[in-house]
Amino acid sequence: MAHPRAKVLTATFAMLTLASILLISNEENVSANAWALLALAGVFAAAAVMAFFQQDDGKEHVGNESVVPGRDQQTEAQKLPDPTEDGFDVPVI
Repeated sequence: MAHPRAKVLTATFAMLTLASILLISNEENVSANAWALLALAGVFAAAAVMAFFQQDDGKEHVGNESVVPGRDQQTEAQKLPDPTEDGFDVPVI
């Protein structure tokens, strides 16, 4: 399986295009629904091309990566001054 995402997107593109062609042939005119299916098929075609030419780095996503939270220590530069101590007016509602 070289590019499974590209294969799925290409199959979806083909199904949407076929559905649009069948809709046009059944109604014997091009309706708004047929144009919508053709536009959606174009989006899937572009996504399939991008997925096909995407570089594989050989890395596989494990999914068990845990996020280690950073320390909650604040330095003096990160602390905000207390407005009452620095002479600011605190609005009272």
